[in-house]
Amino acid sequence: MKAGRFQGLRTLFGRRDFAKLCIAQVFGGMGEFLATLALIGFVYDRTHSAFLSGVVLASRILPAALIGSVLSAFVDRFDRRKVLIFCTFGRATIYGILPLVGGVAPVLALALLAEVGTLGYMAARDATLPRLVPEESLPTANALSLITAFGSMPLGWVAYTLLTMITTKLGHPGQAIPFIAAAVMLYTATFLIGKIASAAGVAATPEPAHGKSPRLAKGALRAVIAADPVLKKVVIGGAIMACCGGSLITLGISYVRGTLHASNAAYGGLMVAFCFGAVTGVIALQRARKHMTRVFHLGGGTMGVILIAMAVFPSTVAAFFMAYLFGSAVVAAMLGLITILQERVHDAVRGRMFTLAHSSLRVGAVAVGLLAAWGAKMLGTGHVVWTMDGTQVVFCATGVTLFVAAAWLLGGRVRPAVAAAA
Repeated sequence: MKAGRFQGLRTLFGRRDFAKLCIAQVFGGMGEFLATLALIGFVYDRTHSAFLSGVVLASRILPAALIGSVLSAFVDRFDRRKVLIFCTFGRATIYGILPLVGGVAPVLALALLAEVGTLGYMAARDATLPRLVPEESLPTANALSLITAFGSMPLGWVAYTLLTMITTKLGHPGQAIPFIAAAVMLYTATFLIGKIASAAGVAATPEPAHGKSPRLAKGALRAVIAADPVLKKVVIGGAIMACCGGSLITLGISYVRGTLHASNAAYGGLMVAFCFGAVTGVIALQRARKHMTRVFHLGGGTMGVILIAMAVFPSTVAAFFMAYLFGSAVVAAMLGLITILQERVHDAVRGRMFTLAHSSLRVGAVAVGLLAAWGAKMLGTGHVVWTMDGTQVVFCATGVTLFVAAAWLLGGRVRPAVAAAA
């Protein structure tokens, strides 16, 4: 039984192109997170404003909101390996020259440009993955892709901490060395991506149906979603999950410091527990590779239950356990969403679908997250409802929303996936 459980992992690691992608994502994820921390520190060093440093993160959703549709056509029109190389190389170059830039405005402009590259890379990666692995291995491949991308973030944090400590001790504080290190990591990722032969080529063009032009055969994404009830439910459900999850992004530190009265170290520990939960989720889901819609359904429902539990039972010890479970639930939901889109959307429009998906999920998460933070602040830190403060009330409301969405919107019988021409 154990041998069969991990057969998918052995099969994937035996494919050199997929292994190269995973290694590239470790370097790329470390470099991206290292650059993000350096960017925040860079702006703070120049302005001494925590608010402007936070604006750096919030403003990075602008490319997703403004040019998501344009970028989607770019991903599908050009050779996907070249898109991956261009986006990764571009980000590396931007981070490498940031220490030479003066003024906050040019720095923010370059950060937005780097975010365009990140968005294009993610969409091209998810659209290309079905070329690298067998169809039956897609769920496992997606899970490993997520782990290598997001699991490398703690490594980036460690690298940033060590580099800043060393440069400060040597009497040369600043963010130049972290930026250069991030650029080197992304250049390494670019080199590895260039070696992925099976990622080359433009999106496949479907055969037009009788009596229809090739242009109509590709179709609009709206028509693709409308023609598939399962896909429609999954897209709407994914948007709800991202929006509700946004409250945890903006209120996580407030919950730890204000509600639990814990330290920043505890917040870091919760992030580590989240990452371990994500890894465990990947391993546990090996037996559910053929039931991705159910995995997506259960992942969203579990996220809702955990948010409700965090609101009703605030405890630092329990929070570590819930962060661990939340990591597993998030991986399940993301794994289900990505795999379903890959299986049910034709390669001709898959890049466009993933670009718009990543764009809308980011915009929704940040927009609703900011609204949640404002709502929690308006409700206050006292006992607003029962013994819950404003942050707990918001968590409870978003948790109920997620659970209802999973139980109602995402339920129902699922038809077999048919990635036909749109």
